[in-house]
Amino acid sequence: MKKIILILTLLLSSLYSENNTTIEEMVLFKTEQNLSLDDIQKAFDSFKSIKIDEKFDNIKQHYWIRVKLNSQMETGMYVVRYGMLDFDRASFSKEQKLHKLEKIGVNKFSFYYDKNRDAQYYYFHLDPSFLGFELTTNVSIVTMKEFLQETTEYFFYLVLCGLVLGIVLMAGLYNLFIYYYNREKAFLYYAIMQFFMVSILIFLTGLISNTAMNFQIYNFLSLLTALFATLFTREFFNTPFYLPKLDKFLRLYMCFIVIDLLLNSFWEYSVIEEFSLYSIFGFVYLIIATFRLKQGFKPAKFFLIGWGTLILSLFFLEYFEEFLFINLLLIGSPVEAILLAIALAYKIKLIADEKEQQKEMLIHQSKLASMGEMIGNIAHQWRQPLTHLSYSIMNIEDAFKHSMLDENYLTQKVTEANTQIAFMSQTIDDFKNFYAPSKKKESFSLAEESQTVLEIMNHTLKQKSIEVDLYISRDATIVNYKNEYKQVLLNLIANAKDALVERGIVSPKIMIMIRHRLVLVSDNAGGVKEADIHKIFEPYFTTKEGNSGIGLYMSKMIIEKNMEGKLSVYNDEDGAVFEIIF
Repeated sequence: MKKIILILTLLLSSLYSENNTTIEEMVLFKTEQNLSLDDIQKAFDSFKSIKIDEKFDNIKQHYWIRVKLNSQMETGMYVVRYGMLDFDRASFSKEQKLHKLEKIGVNKFSFYYDKNRDAQYYYFHLDPSFLGFELTTNVSIVTMKEFLQETTEYFFYLVLCGLVLGIVLMAGLYNLFIYYYNREKAFLYYAIMQFFMVSILIFLTGLISNTAMNFQIYNFLSLLTALFATLFTREFFNTPFYLPKLDKFLRLYMCFIVIDLLLNSFWEYSVIEEFSLYSIFGFVYLIIATFRLKQGFKPAKFFLIGWGTLILSLFFLEYFEEFLFINLLLIGSPVEAILLAIALAYKIKLIADEKEQQKEMLIHQSKLASMGEMIGNIAHQWRQPLTHLSYSIMNIEDAFKHSMLDENYLTQKVTEANTQIAFMSQTIDDFKNFYAPSKKKESFSLAEESQTVLEIMNHTLKQKSIEVDLYISRDATIVNYKNEYKQVLLNLIANAKDALVERGIVSPKIMIMIRHRLVLVSDNAGGVKEADIHKIFEPYFTTKEGNSGIGLYMSKMIIEKNMEGKLSVYNDEDGAVFEIIF
């Protein structure tokens, strides 16, 4: 893996050196002292050549390459591509018009060669900034025509690199924004991983220089990418809950990465890089995805395809680099980015579906709570008519026993009984209409429907000695969901009633004011604590024992999501004021 960076930056050289007719021989040798070009040329025969598998790890050693040009080379302009050479220390003459070309990708310079005048042997000094690299004779010479052809092809290579980098970068930005709006950590980890992946691709595509320090930075970025890839995998699949045994392995791997980061930072050594372990550990992600897919987690199939492509690209790059003609990460990275974006989008859908189910459960719980309140009101309203019915039956019975039951008396008592039964029936109708689902909007008066709600709650409020006033400054007829408005108003009145009872207010009072499309519900219970007022509409938040904490949350959701209004709360000098605006 250590040669990958250098080899890939010399991609053009590797692509066009199969039939190199310009260089006849290259010899690598070293000296113990820093000699001049003249000294090297004169004393070359006294130096011994070395093998290219030696490592450039001694600052006191000076390495040189002697290149012998082919005797059949024609006169003309040529271009030298080089990797580790020192441009300023090459044995070309002034007449050869040596010129360093603009640095894009592989280092290059041009020279003019006259077969009847110029030397056949040339000497190059190796750049000491590549200390720590394995030595290599990365020199190739092509004609200007070949160079221009390669430049055109290299341009398309850069376009491909730009496209790949753009896809990966956009995937990172996309998931960063998704995290901002959803606060799901999986999206944050994946975004950070993609940003580090972009940095690695910039290294591997040869778009920056390859010094020893850059190689250390490359290792550092690779390890950070592996760390956030592991964090993403744990969060995406929720392995601590669904696959606890494999999660232990992931945690050990993360500890290993952290240790390797320290080794790389202080000793410039990486165990994972040295033994090419990235792809080996990457296969564990695929095993986890397979298990989660079997458990029914459908986004795992996109993870398997996308991540599998990336892992296979990395595997061939680590173990079969000599057989590759292109960096497979240029294929694996965009495929992974696109498919993982689909997988994450699928997960967003699942999260949205889960939230929708929770919302429906909250609505159901809220309706059950309101129904409980309503049943209590019905019980209070029925108690008096049931008492009247009982008295009527007793009166009829007594009249019969004392032979006082005539037609007029019986008719009177039956009429009284029917009146009470009609009242009870109307109460049932009110209850039924109150909870009838509103499938479409209808026109209704805010004042009339507010009065209906107060009539329903009248007995409950009287039992608690709570005075209720309805002020109508200016009524409004709106087109909206009538029953949902009544449910919200019922929730707000019930909330005010609970606060008044709980705090033992001496003269409890609830006031409802209607000013056109503005409805105010206030009480004199002392208001909401300042520390709690910004949380009062959050689900399950409550300051009352035994309260579910969903009534106000559902009220806000009904008004703002369903009815396109606004519900807010503030304190005045007496208590809390809930404000509805349509």
